[in-house]
Amino acid sequence: MAGEATIGEFLIGILPRLQNDTTFPWWPPDCFALCLALLKRTGAYAALLRDWPLDSKGGALEAWSAQTRELGEKWQRSQPKAYPGDLEGEWQVVCQSFAMLLKETRDQRALCEALMTLVAVADEACEGVGAPKDQAAGKDDPIQDLGSDLLAEEGTLCHDIDPSRLRVLPRMHTPQNGLTERSLSHYLALCDASEVTPQWQSSPFLQSDSMNLLLIPWPFEVLVNQFRETADAAARLPEGFGFFTFTHDSESRPEDLSALVEALHAEAKRKLGRIDGVVLPELSITDEQFRALRDRLPPECFIVAGVGRSGTDGKRGTNEVRLSFRSLEDVAQRKHHPWKLDESQVIQYGLGGVLSPYREWWEFTDCTDRHLNFMSISEDLVLCALVCEDLARPDPVANIVRAVGPNLVIALLMDGPQTKERWAARYATVLADDPGCSVLSLTSLGMAQLSRPKPFACRSAVEGSLQRRDRN
Repeated sequence: MAGEATIGEFLIGILPRLQNDTTFPWWPPDCFALCLALLKRTGAYAALLRDWPLDSKGGALEAWSAQTRELGEKWQRSQPKAYPGDLEGEWQVVCQSFAMLLKETRDQRALCEALMTLVAVADEACEGVGAPKDQAAGKDDPIQDLGSDLLAEEGTLCHDIDPSRLRVLPRMHTPQNGLTERSLSHYLALCDASEVTPQWQSSPFLQSDSMNLLLIPWPFEVLVNQFRETADAAARLPEGFGFFTFTHDSESRPEDLSALVEALHAEAKRKLGRIDGVVLPELSITDEQFRALRDRLPPECFIVAGVGRSGTDGKRGTNEVRLSFRSLEDVAQRKHHPWKLDESQVIQYGLGGVLSPYREWWEFTDCTDRHLNFMSISEDLVLCALVCEDLARPDPVANIVRAVGPNLVIALLMDGPQTKERWAARYATVLADDPGCSVLSLTSLGMAQLSRPKPFACRSAVEGSLQRRDRN
């Protein structure tokens, strides 16, 4: 039976060169990842913060905070491949603990304080990383420059730590409630390796302190016969289950939609003066319609749209969000969870004529090649987009969203009316509370009109009221 893991084994598993080379990790995100991962793995940060802050009456906390900021700025200025010698003592404390068992970490106060100092200074050194580079500033910022390159190429800020082990991403929000490792940093976020690859793009797209969005609940009509069974594919499933797909209106031409959106954009711009982006719901348009929209809208207006292709027997369809920003590459992000229609939803949307309510229906779509895109479009604004169930399911993307805390999360839905009682509002509230994201959910007018209460809902409410009256 293998023995208990030591601190050294844990850290070497993250950065293998520590086996033979324990020199200080010169790149701040690497140092941040090593130290915060150990605090998180052992829960030592909770033990440390039990007796935190430091002696505030004697000014120790203020002195520690000021020194942390000063060392962070010094580390930032010392790049590339250099670090403040002032931190060697803390790093030696970490190296001297390699033989200790992981479970002993929380009882080693000197070690915990050294780890916390290294985390805080590395975090301060990375202020502004991941934000669009200020071209007008005309000065080099090695951390921002190298960080942007690493994010674009590897989906992580780490230089020597492989993303298959850990990732570090920029952070926009620090939780103001609760106690997790996410509460310990302002500018960097630690993410466990997972099946989802984060992708980060940055461009000074937004030049204003505000953002105006044009939300178009397209299509304005959804027909029941646009939902259909994929018969051959369903043969693979057990009895009681089936696959369905959604088909777009064949009579809707790309130029018709483009003309409509162009007219709406012009009217919105007339009223507001500026439109920064257009948002359309899940599965609202085809690839051809998306390309037509991108060509017709002005370059200063970005697009976030749900694009799809229906599944054919034997070949899964696609359900993805497309993001198009001037000066950035267009990206396509697939939905991470298929929609499952159960009896209540089949009845709610009136689909019983095409999909039996006595079966459970899985969306016949491809959910592989999992990515999560973050678009940094100003110094203070990062947005990401989710598709329907991705908002509700913790795995596989929610932990990354919480770690980064983007300012705006856009959730594209095929759902009923977006009222506060519905599921989307409940799950949006979770991200709004922790870490503090703004969440925008959008469904189509057509799906909202298809949605109907259960036939027995009103009757049950009346019967319950009568029963209470009889008891009284």
